[in-house]
Amino acid sequence: MRNDEKVANDWLKQNGIAIKHMDKMDLCLQQAQMVATNLLKHHAQWLSSEEHALLTTYTKTVHMKAKQNMACRATAYKVLNLGKRMNRKLFKATHANKSLR
Repeated sequence: MRNDEKVANDWLKQNGIAIKHMDKMDLCLQQAQMVATNLLKHHAQWLSSEEHALLTTYTKTVHMKAKQNMACRATAYKVLNLGKRMNRKLFKATHANKSLR
């Protein structure tokens, strides 16, 4: 395995995407998986219990090959929209802190 392949595989793994499922899974589902993994890993304190449950359920469903069909586009869009909402929250919080200084 070349070094660039190893780096790419490590990055995918850190973002919650299984390399063996990449060619079989819809791109929208992969993007939602990456968003869900990063929100749970880096911003869990900003999530409500309902949002946390949605992301946890989604990541578990996508990781199981037999249940990947259950992870429909509607759920993926919910995850992606939650990611956008969280980005806005974090942006506002960051800029509110800077304006107070």
